[in-house]
Amino acid sequence: MKKKFIITILIVLIITIIAVSTLAFFTWNSPNTTLTLEVGEYSDVIFQEGNDIIANNIGPVLNFEDGEITEFMIVNNSVDEQKLNINLNITDISETLKEESFKYLLQISSDGTNYTTYKEGNFINANIGKFIITSEFVLPSNTSYYRFIIYIDGNMENPISMMNNYLEATLEVSLYVPTITVAELVEQMKNSSNSGTPDFSQVATTDEGIYSAEDDYGTSYYFRGAVENNYVNFAGFYWRIIRANGDGTVRMIYDGTSAHANGESSTDRQIGTSAFNNNFNDNTYVGYMYGQASSSTYDATHANTNNSTVKTIIDNWYKTNIIDNGYGDYLADVIYCNDRSVYNGYGYSIYTTYYNANNRLITNKSPVLTCTNQNDRFTVNDTTLGNGALTYPVGLITVDEVAMAGGVYNLSNNNFYLSGSAILTMSPSYFNSMMRQAHIFKMYTSGNFTTSNLGNSASVNPVISLKSTVELSGSGTQNDPFVVQ
Repeated sequence: MKKKFIITILIVLIITIIAVSTLAFFTWNSPNTTLTLEVGEYSDVIFQEGNDIIANNIGPVLNFEDGEITEFMIVNNSVDEQKLNINLNITDISETLKEESFKYLLQISSDGTNYTTYKEGNFINANIGKFIITSEFVLPSNTSYYRFIIYIDGNMENPISMMNNYLEATLEVSLYVPTITVAELVEQMKNSSNSGTPDFSQVATTDEGIYSAEDDYGTSYYFRGAVENNYVNFAGFYWRIIRANGDGTVRMIYDGTSAHANGESSTDRQIGTSAFNNNFNDNTYVGYMYGQASSSTYDATHANTNNSTVKTIIDNWYKTNIIDNGYGDYLADVIYCNDRSVYNGYGYSIYTTYYNANNRLITNKSPVLTCTNQNDRFTVNDTTLGNGALTYPVGLITVDEVAMAGGVYNLSNNNFYLSGSAILTMSPSYFNSMMRQAHIFKMYTSGNFTTSNLGNSASVNPVISLKSTVELSGSGTQNDPFVVQ
């Protein structure tokens, strides 16, 4: 019995020695790098090379100095202090590392020898994507030295359980840029909006600012005239804000791969050209989605069964440029109105029909942001207010929104922010039984809007809406657009 006890003690000692040895001789599979960065008053701080952290077979260490150390130096040539963000962009991480014993230190030194710890923490909340080390870090106007250290604390209980982990990440440093949420931007629009209603019989050739009107969600705030503070950079493209939706999201229209001035005519200000529908000899084809031609009822004619020509183009573009590039989560499911409510006529087959937008915009000069029929309120998942017929949350501008922005039927306006593009709208005008042609509203490059045969081509400018929680930097101007963070 005594002999067995001694053997058991020896086995325990051997296991302990192996464990301690494992801790003592642990090494990282990532080379230590020294990075030199320079920042000027208006320059981004970026790592040019050597900023990848790829560590396999991660195990505990008894001293943080034996962890993964990335050293870098920042030279601030500006006379002013700068604020920095320091983050990890994590591309892969062991699930077992997301706990308190996996730690980091950010250290700073003025001479590159004597380091003090500025920030320390752990990776409990780490996930694939951005992991914030520190934000609004004040960078002195001189040369500073830094060490970023990651390690597993070997003083934890049962350190053997933390062997053979992995982390792949990129250390990123950038200038801190103040941000606001879309909700805060909407509040600013509300606070700066004008009272009353503009004269929609007159084109808006100057910056008339912001006005309000009711939409299907509540109060909407829209830009009018030659405004120059509604530029947005999102998903690699530039957009112009049309309005804040009544639910606190922000609606914007595609405007190119670069920021274009008001009135500038450019094919870059569109994703392409298209007919609204290649067919146009029946009332059904005025639909963004449409039903059966030659039907004997309004409902069958305007059922949302088939995609229009332009919807197919927009959906394909959206999938390729928004969904496939990971930008879908930024966008809200809101109503895009294809107002097929009838002012005069039957609205089906080949009967002459005038749709309500025709009366509102040509006769009365009284645009609205509400959409009469639920069947015409195109949404993806919302079936309470919308029709739930869309595949993706994207549509076209309405002729009412063009009028609110500053356009008038058959009057040129080269100054307001939509001018310069021959924009196809989502608003039907009429069907002529004698000519068997359906007409839609579209805007010409000169800023005037009129009606046009559905089969005629015009610029395709997708319209999307940013969620209220999305963060923006910038001031919204052409040279400093709102940038989605």
